[in-house]
Amino acid sequence: MRKRWISALLALVLTAVLLPAPAQAAAADASAGSRLTGADREVYDYLKAEIVKVAQGARTSTEFRIPDLNSLSWSLKELDAAGDGRSDVLAKLEKRFSQSLHIRRVYGCLAADLPFDLFWKGNQYSWDFAQTRQGDRAFIRNLTIRFQVSQDYRGSGEHRVDPAKIAAAGRAADNARAIVAKHADKSDYGKLTAYREEICALTAYDMGALDGAVPYGDPWQAVAVFDGDKDTNVVCEGYAKAFKYLCDLSDFGGDVACYLVSGTMGGGDHMWNVVRMEDGRYYLADLTNCDTGMIGAEDKLFLAGASGSERTWTVDRKGIRVSYTYDEGEKGLYTEGWPALSAGDYVEPDPGSTAVGPAVSGSSPFRDVLPEAYYAQAVDWAVEEEITNGTSADSFSPGRTCTHAEILTFLWRAAGEPASYGDASLALGGEYYAPAVRWAQELDMLEPGFDPQAGCARSDAVRYLWCAFDRPDSGAERFDDVPDSAPYAQAVGWAVAEEITNGTSADSFSPQQLCDRGQIVTFLYRAYQ
Repeated sequence: MRKRWISALLALVLTAVLLPAPAQAAAADASAGSRLTGADREVYDYLKAEIVKVAQGARTSTEFRIPDLNSLSWSLKELDAAGDGRSDVLAKLEKRFSQSLHIRRVYGCLAADLPFDLFWKGNQYSWDFAQTRQGDRAFIRNLTIRFQVSQDYRGSGEHRVDPAKIAAAGRAADNARAIVAKHADKSDYGKLTAYREEICALTAYDMGALDGAVPYGDPWQAVAVFDGDKDTNVVCEGYAKAFKYLCDLSDFGGDVACYLVSGTMGGGDHMWNVVRMEDGRYYLADLTNCDTGMIGAEDKLFLAGASGSERTWTVDRKGIRVSYTYDEGEKGLYTEGWPALSAGDYVEPDPGSTAVGPAVSGSSPFRDVLPEAYYAQAVDWAVEEEITNGTSADSFSPGRTCTHAEILTFLWRAAGEPASYGDASLALGGEYYAPAVRWAQELDMLEPGFDPQAGCARSDAVRYLWCAFDRPDSGAERFDDVPDSAPYAQAVGWAVAEEITNGTSADSFSPQQLCDRGQIVTFLYRAYQ
């Protein structure tokens, strides 16, 4: 039996947290969980459903036993353990498990995507599992993940909630929905502005929690914003979660999405929001510091642009200068790297205007492809070569998850749209991607269970490219999360050698991380150029 323990951050911010499930979700690519695949996605989906049950009072235990997964069992040959003794087999099994399931990442995605459902959680979680061997296969079984319950909601034990306390907290969600309904007829920008004003009117900064006078609990959660009690205040985490929760409940007219992000502000731990507006750009929203008496009151740090790159961004306008640095763990959670912020503050389009944002200089016809974006040249090339086009007349949607259908269609067009027939097993009709999928099938690109509408992971992307280039010989690149026996191992080695992509860190490739449209056209551009 193996056991792992994690202590969550006790300061102003936890890497991310959860609350009751929104009635309506933001755009699909706003979900950190949508970028997960394989065992990560299966565990995420199961935990998400069970966490919601706790928040809704449908279960009291916060000890979650994951159903045994086929994705966490391997043949001894796959483990390179044929002929090994039991201890060696189990050692290789645990190594493969650590490469296949990234529990910290799953936890971070749950926390980022559910800004209300974990209002009951404490500051620790743990997991354990059993390892077994049967014949020529080895299995991970009885994987159990436990979330500690905060003192505010604890029942008979640290992994059990008090139903009465959960029910009282659930009424806060009703208050949040009432706020959304109250402002439903406003423009997207009007809704966001109203949410900022409502949150700042409902709460204030909890200095006692800042000083460590109270244990981790309600002051870090959105429930203390919407509970109707003026005496329950929050720290930055509560402000940011409350704003995301209202956004998640909202029906926006444009492609608007709100994200929870954490890191530091001026060197101190902090949580805030990044909002993708309908112009395709990302803006900073720090509601904590928009409140009365704070440095950005009342809107200096709301939908603000910033200068910087990678992790650190600085807002320098309206008489203030504030620097924000994303946590390292935020990398790849929502976009390639960390969300890159617009250089200017958001400006609401004039009523009736068909424009979706201020025009930018550069050759791209798309308003959501900034000239400085890493994928800008690739987008221009792909459009010029008629490999792809925008999702509308002036939008490319570079941050939207790319599907298998899309990348295969791009590759098929880049190959000159060769005739192909495939076989009847795919049951294809007149879909735009049908010729490309048949072509990919003839080239033996497709794996069992192929789903054209599923998001394309990094491992899929490099394997498709490698196959399209006639599977050139290449040594496997050494990443801890790319087993030598993986069907994409040689493709990863080739893609890195050809500088099509590289690892997400010195020792990780993140093969299961989903790709967005900006990444995919960049891979193609590098491969064909």
